[in-house]
Amino acid sequence: MNIGEQIKNQRERQQWSQQELADQLSISRQSISKWERGTALPSFANVVTLSQLFQVTIDDLIREDPHMMKRLERPVTGPLTLILLSSCGLALIGAITSLSFGVGMTAFVDATQSLILIGVLVLLGLVYWNQRHHQVPLTRWVIALAILTLTLLLVPQVDSIIMGFLEGLREQTN
Repeated sequence: MNIGEQIKNQRERQQWSQQELADQLSISRQSISKWERGTALPSFANVVTLSQLFQVTIDDLIREDPHMMKRLERPVTGPLTLILLSSCGLALIGAITSLSFGVGMTAFVDATQSLILIGVLVLLGLVYWNQRHHQVPLTRWVIALAILTLTLLLVPQVDSIIMGFLEGLREQTN
């Protein structure tokens, strides 16, 4: 029995409508419907909450569903890898651009310090909101904001590395 059938059976055993279950999970009724039809899978956080609501083990919910088992075995590194690689690439471009236009790092840090603070505060707020609404996957806005904030933090460091490298080349040629 797949997880959608398990959810439907457990929900009906509790005599809950899809809307009642959705309200307890702080999600839409359509999400419950998609799970029960097998067109979507619940997140791990929702599986944990479902097991608590239905008073069954997680194993009871997912044991016979190969798609859910495969999804849970897959590491969740996609957004993190995207954020890190994008930020490093953009920081390199930003540092080269700032060097080519003669923008000093002090001026850059002064100009971006407020943006970084705002970015970190908004990120914290979005993570809190996601946890409060039981949404585990990161939205595109959160990923984009994380990339921008990390890029702004990395540009001075990348600039310093480039300047150190160029300074070392100058010393070798003299």
